[in-house]
Amino acid sequence: MIFRTELSIPASQNQIDHTQSLLTIGSCFSQHIGHRLQKYKFKCISNPFGTVFNPISIAKLLHRAKEKKYVSEDELMLSNGLWIHPDFHSSLCDSDKHNTLSNINSSIKTVHEVLHEIRFLFVTLGTSIGYRLLKNNAVVANCHKLPASDFEKINISIEDGYKELKDIMSQLFNINPEIHIVLTISPVRHIKDGIIENSFNKGRLHTIVEKIIGDGGNISYFPAYEWLMDDLRDYRFYDEDLIHPNEVAIEYIWQKFGNHFFDPNTAALCKKVDEIIKASQHRPFNPMTDEHIKFKKTQLESIQLLAKDHPYLDFTDEKKKFE
Repeated sequence: MIFRTELSIPASQNQIDHTQSLLTIGSCFSQHIGHRLQKYKFKCISNPFGTVFNPISIAKLLHRAKEKKYVSEDELMLSNGLWIHPDFHSSLCDSDKHNTLSNINSSIKTVHEVLHEIRFLFVTLGTSIGYRLLKNNAVVANCHKLPASDFEKINISIEDGYKELKDIMSQLFNINPEIHIVLTISPVRHIKDGIIENSFNKGRLHTIVEKIIGDGGNISYFPAYEWLMDDLRDYRFYDEDLIHPNEVAIEYIWQKFGNHFFDPNTAALCKKVDEIIKASQHRPFNPMTDEHIKFKKTQLESIQLLAKDHPYLDFTDEKKKFE
C-alpha cells in the first residue's frame, strides 16, 4: 500500500557550484535555504534586507538596489524607540537613526554590487496579503508595530504582483544576461488571517509564478511549498506553532534542493565540507590529550588539502577552532 504522494522533479539544467555567486531574498524560508548554502561554503548573500513576504515589496527592494537608491533620513520613522523604514525588516533597525541608515544603505550597496555578477537569484514569495501606508499610499514590507490606523490591509492582485516582479526581472536580465532566477513559494502558513484566506493568498502567488514562468526566459520554479504540503503532508513536520516547517522538514527540502541543483562533483564537495564542519563542532573532554592534538592536526591538514583544490572555499572559522 502507498501511504503518501512523493514529489520528484528532474535535475535542473542550471546547476549550482561553489564558484558562483548567489542571492536569496524573500520570506524566512528563503533565509533557511540561504543559510544552508552559506554553511556549505557557497558564495551566497542571504536575505540582506531581512524577511520580506509580499511580491510588491520584494520587487521594490530589488529595484532600489539595482538603482542604488539609498534611504535618506526623512524616510525613517520612529516606532517604539527604534528608527525604522517600512520597506525593510526590523533586523536592520536601531535606536540610533544613523545606525539604521548605515545598516539599510550598506545592504543596498552590497546587493547593487552583486546584481551584475550573481549567477542565481532565489526569490521566495510568502504571501499576497499586504499593507498600504495611508500617508503615501505605498505597499510596505513591514508595519513595525506602528498604529494600525496608519495602514490599510489589502490583497495584492495577481495583475499587480505579476507586473511588479516581471518588470524588475526584465531589468535584471538587461544588466546580467547570465542570471538564473528561481521562484519559490514559502510553505509557511499565514493562518493568522484565516485558513481559507491563506489558501486564497497562496493561490494568487501560484498564479503569479505561473504567469511569469509562462512568459519564458531563464526563470524556473522550485516546489518547496509542494514538498511540505503534498509530499510530507503531516503536522509532525511543523514547529509547535503548526505554522512554520521544523528542522526535519527544512532538511528534507534542502536534500531535494541539492538533488535538483547540484551535480555529483558539487554534492561530493558538500559532503567533504560537512565533514570538516562536524569535526570543528567536536568538544573534547580534555583538549590537551595527545589524541585530541593529533585530531586537530589531521583536520587542519584536511582543510589545507581541500582549500588547495578549491581555493574559493573559506574555512577561516573552522581553522581557528583547530589552531
